[in-house]
Amino acid sequence: MAAEVEDEPDIPFRERLSTAAAYGVASLLHILTASLLLGGLSLIVLRLTTVVQPLIGLVLVLCAVLLRPRVDRLDPDLPTLSRQEAPALYDLLDEIGDELGVRRLDVVQLSTDFAVRATSYGIRRRRRLVLGYPLWLTFAPQQKVAALAHELGHFASHDVRRGALVGSALAALAGGAEQMEHRAITADAAFDTSPLSRYADEMAVAAVRFKAHGRTADWALWIPGLLMKGAARLLAGLTRPSARRAEFEADAAAARVASTEAAVAALHDRRLADGVTIEMHRLAVTAQTFGWTGSAQNVDQEFWTKVGTHAASLRASARSTADGVIPSNGVLIDSAPPSGQDEGSGLPDSGVRVTRLSMGTTHAATVTLDTARADAIEAELHEQKRLLARRIVQDCVQE
Repeated sequence: MAAEVEDEPDIPFRERLSTAAAYGVASLLHILTASLLLGGLSLIVLRLTTVVQPLIGLVLVLCAVLLRPRVDRLDPDLPTLSRQEAPALYDLLDEIGDELGVRRLDVVQLSTDFAVRATSYGIRRRRRLVLGYPLWLTFAPQQKVAALAHELGHFASHDVRRGALVGSALAALAGGAEQMEHRAITADAAFDTSPLSRYADEMAVAAVRFKAHGRTADWALWIPGLLMKGAARLLAGLTRPSARRAEFEADAAAARVASTEAAVAALHDRRLADGVTIEMHRLAVTAQTFGWTGSAQNVDQEFWTKVGTHAASLRASARSTADGVIPSNGVLIDSAPPSGQDEGSGLPDSGVRVTRLSMGTTHAATVTLDTARADAIEAELHEQKRLLARRIVQDCVQE
């Protein structure tokens, strides 16, 4: 903890330097992608009389495709709430957004994650909120306000990782590396067939030929893949100071809007995620295996009632336990990484964030979620949460 406070004066300078370098790397990446595409097409179109140049051009085009900017889209599998369907929820979000001075959200989607995420989507970079109903069900009213304010606060903090230029570069590198890693698995699966099939011999011969060509392509793409992974690590490291500052500023925004007490409590109760998720999966497997009696609507309501009851018991156990959270199996766990950072992201863990909030100015709530508004929002979510429960029970799969 002390190291975090001592390093704090150096963060602004490192952030400016690292952010400038990150913008430079992201710009070079997008320029390189366009150059690869144009160069590859030129070699293919203008050198058709030869063999080597078109093949090189094909590799360049493939690299450009792997590095193409990814545009986030609305998830078609998630229930979507419009302003007409959820006026009370949007009114709360608009009030929080106005308090923070950020542009209002365009759409809200409901998910089964124990999380709240505010992102931009589409070419026009419209804004959406993905509201995890398990978190919404677990948190107290002001903690819900704190969670929403924290996510919307990232728009006000100008998190470089969520910006159009650097964010799209990070997504492109991550997407390209993931596609290359799963390429071999997909190729093998494409030729899976039963040995009793009448076409088994033909498929085996075709698989051998395909894999031979695939190995040649893998060797050709090995160096680009290595460069992509290295560039992704470099860009993640360069954006780390900005991302850390944005996380602290989002926490401060949550404290100003929902109160410091609610912001701290929300950080503590995020550690309930594992226990709540385990219980959701247990209930889904139980319902799938043994079945529940009653109408489908009652079954869906019973599912969330049981999850809510379990979440309430976890919160009570967490309040009486100083160092961890007691999940459904009764084993004491502490989900906060001991290193002071979230593993892999370089972001500060909840312990560091709680310490900073506790040492800062104590704020009272400027936006409150009273009982009447909470009940109205819950009524608006009724149909969507029913669909989520049915999906979990039928598929026994968490989002």
